[in-house]
Amino acid sequence: MDHRVSPGPEGLLGGRALFALRLVVGLAALAAIAWGALALPVQQGQAAIVSRFGEPVAVHTDAGLHARLPWPIDRAELVDLRLQVFDSGHSEMLTRDKKNLLLNSYVVWRVNDPLRFYTAVGGLDAAEEKLDGLVLNAAIGVMGRHDMAALVSTDPSLLQLDAIEAELLEATSPLASEQYGIAIEQLGFRRISLPEENVAYVFKQMRAERLQHAARYRAEGDEEASRIRSETDLEAARIRAEAAEKAAKITGDAEAEAAHIYAEAHRLDPELYRFTRSLESLETIVGDQTTVILRTDAAPFELLTEGSTGR
Repeated sequence: MDHRVSPGPEGLLGGRALFALRLVVGLAALAAIAWGALALPVQQGQAAIVSRFGEPVAVHTDAGLHARLPWPIDRAELVDLRLQVFDSGHSEMLTRDKKNLLLNSYVVWRVNDPLRFYTAVGGLDAAEEKLDGLVLNAAIGVMGRHDMAALVSTDPSLLQLDAIEAELLEATSPLASEQYGIAIEQLGFRRISLPEENVAYVFKQMRAERLQHAARYRAEGDEEASRIRSETDLEAARIRAEAAEKAAKITGDAEAEAAHIYAEAHRLDPELYRFTRSLESLETIVGDQTTVILRTDAAPFELLTEGSTGR
């Protein structure tokens, strides 16, 4: 006897839905794989070079989505088209007047021909090496036509830095574009210095100039200090005179007050007044180390014997 149960309508629908879901997921995965293999997104400021079996077949410079064949048929390389800054090292060169200089230059550049740049240079690091040699050779030739004073001088009329940088740009820009697909936007000197053997002489000259400035500053400082001292002494003398005047007034007022007090004391008790004045005189005349032999019946020394008589 067969006990199998045939599937109902709900079971058939559930199986079909699961199959459809699996089919959709599988198709989405295949679409994602195909997208990654066939689509080539290019961002703003980039260029994409498509090579087929090692030979360039397309260059895309517009930002957006581009098509390609899957790897290993097509291979894409991205090139940065934005401005780059290259700072060269110090290079020693000779001027027309036989002076050695150390120049440190900078180059602002960008890729203007992606295909030529990719085939002749390859990448940014290699581009800096190419630019370093190109700028060095041009600088040696340009500086050989100018004196040192054209770069370093206290006379502005002799300076020709802008003209020299323009000559360097004119000498390097066409070659960089033609040979390497590089457009040089700006070229100039970041630093100008002297070789080590010339530094000691230059420092000696600088020290001599600084000593002259220091002597001048010291003389001006001494003159200013003398003026300040004179003004200070005058002000101090004025303050002392005012203080002496005030002290004399205070002393005079005090003496007048003391005389008034003495007069009032004498009026009230003449005997007590004479007694206190005699004590003050005795204190003034006789000190700790004083030996005096005088008559005891004369003022004010009679006070020394009055105590023995009971007064």
